[in-house]
Amino acid sequence: MNSKKFPQVHAFCMALFLIAFSTSTLAQDLVVIDSDYANKQQVLTSIPQNTLLLEIDDGANPWKSIREKLMTSNSIETIHLFVEANYNSLLIGGITYDIEAAQNEFELSMLEGLYQGTNLRLLIYNCNLASNDAGKRLLQEIGNRAYLNIGACTDCTSIFDPDFNFDFKTLDQPIDQPILQN
Repeated sequence: MNSKKFPQVHAFCMALFLIAFSTSTLAQDLVVIDSDYANKQQVLTSIPQNTLLLEIDDGANPWKSIREKLMTSNSIETIHLFVEANYNSLLIGGITYDIEAAQNEFELSMLEGLYQGTNLRLLIYNCNLASNDAGKRLLQEIGNRAYLNIGACTDCTSIFDPDFNFDFKTLDQPIDQPILQN
């Protein structure tokens, strides 16, 4: 098509291309929060507006819900996970995942199928899980099975602390800053 003969059509097509290109290349964050998370309301008021949000309720497989949400947008690169956890397990969707449960969770390996050349980042907001070897082994297991680069904090008092950082990671890849706004 000759753009000199149809300048409005050319401009319209170019605008559509730029919109499609910009929306497909902008990285998005996905906040995943367990419906029973103790600090849920504080997290919801501390995340940026227009952040993709997935609330995990009891009854559904949480990893399947995350996979299905990821399948709706190929621009998601970072998952921010807000769940209750202790030194060797995390609770999501009413299911306690320790090392054995993670090894037996089929849906974790289904997440690996979403690999597009760059590992998705799973940032876990908790001050207990990565503070010990048992918790780190669980994070390694989840990361290996789902092919995720997991970031977690090894020493903190609060996820809302301005100095909170992800000093533990399962792969040698960059980790984002916390999504919570102070």
